[in-house]
Formats: sequence, C-alpha cells, structure tokens
Amino acid sequence: MLNNYLFLQHYWWFLISTLGSILVFLLFVQGGQTLIYTLGKTEQERAVLVNTLGRKWEFTFTTLVVFGGAFFASFPLFYSTSFGGAYWVWIAILFCFTVQAVSYEYRSKPNNFLGKRVYEVFLFINGLVGTILLGTAVSTFFTGSLFSVNKLNITDPGNPVISQWETPWHGLEAILNVQNVVLGLTVFFLARTIALMYFLKNIGEESILLRTRRHLWYNAVPFLVLFVLFVVLLLTREGFAYD
Repeated sequence: MLNNYLFLQHYWWFLISTLGSILVFLLFVQGGQTLIYTLGKTEQERAVLVNTLGRKWEFTFTTLVVFGGAFFASFPLFYSTSFGGAYWVWIAILFCFTVQAVSYEYRSKPNNFLGKRVYEVFLFINGLVGTILLGTAVSTFFTGSLFSVNKLNITDPGNPVISQWETPWHGLEAILNVQNVVLGLTVFFLARTIALMYFLKNIGEESILLRTRRHLWYNAVPFLVLFVLFVVLLLTREGFAYD
C-alpha cells in the first residue's frame, strides 16, 4: 500500500511538472503579444506579428486547461480549496485568456465595430497580466497560502465544508508577497524572451528582425536576474517538514 501511494505521488508530480513546463514554454504566445507595438511600427508589421502568433495560440489555451484538469485529478482537495477560495486570481487569469480567444477570432473580421486596436490591447492584457498572475499563483506552491482544512466538518450537517480560505482577499493577497511577484515577473520576461527567439526563426521582415535582436537582450537579462533572485529566495527561506 505504501509503495503504491509513493508511486502515485511521484507519478502525479511528474505529470504536473511536465505539463507546467510545456505551459511555460508555450507562453511565448503571450510574451509575443506584449511586443506587438514594440516590434511592429506599421500596420503591416503588426499584422505580420499577430498572424505569426495566431497560428499557435490554441496550444497555450489547451495546455492551460489540461494543466488545470491534471491538478484536479492529482490533488482534488487542494484544487477545490484553491479555485473555490482564491477565486479572484483564477477569475482574472480566466478573463485574460478568454479575451485572447475573442481577439484572435474577431480582430480582422469585416464588421469589427471595436477596431483592431481594441483587440490588440486585449492581446497585450492577456500577455502582461496572464503571465504575471500565472507565475504568481505557481509561486504560492512554494510560499504557501492561507487556508485551513478540518475534515471533521464533514460530519456536521450544518457546515460540511472541510476546507476554506482564511483571508477576505481570496487569492489577491499573493501579489503582496515579494517572492511571488518575482516569479511572476520571471515568467513574464521568459515568455517575451522565447517569443523573440520564435520571431527570429519565423519572420523574414528585416526591419522587425533588427528590433527583435535588440530587444532579446532587454528581456533575457532581466529574466536571468529575476530567476536567480527567485532561486536564492527559495533556498534561503525558512522551510517546513512533515513528520
């Protein structure tokens, strides 16, 4: 029985880690969306950037959904507590990815009454807020969250809830933790760095490539600094053990 439990524990952690790694890699779509106006100075250049990213955006969205489903299958109590308690963070993330899907669908429609620029702003919001909040949420796996579990409540007909969030901010308190924000910014700059390398490989416009090479340094260096800072904070923080 113990061996089966240990196997399943390692199996689910391996699965979650693999899906999380794939998700972070695919966030280059979000990173690229924050660079549309940085690299694209004309309408034609911005169209090239959006069309290049538009061929891949479904992969990120699908992987995010699968990642959430795997979390439910592996850690149902934590999943229900997190999504039921820290719902403001997850609602914000869901909103960011919803407007992304709408933007790619309607940006170039003939009867688009909002205009292309509005949907490009939506794409920027998805790239900026979505990546930072995802990194911040994942960082809480290391820094902890304020919730309680009392399995004896299941025997109480009046209040059978066994887990509950302990703050009125419902997840927004995560952004007040420096280490959480550091990982959020790390994911943001990593997404932009991978996006720039993707543009270098898939775009032939020389004017865009010149700006891309320059901005690659502007994003790779902050990513490296923030990643090292997060690792240092993680390795030097007070740890806990379960006996």
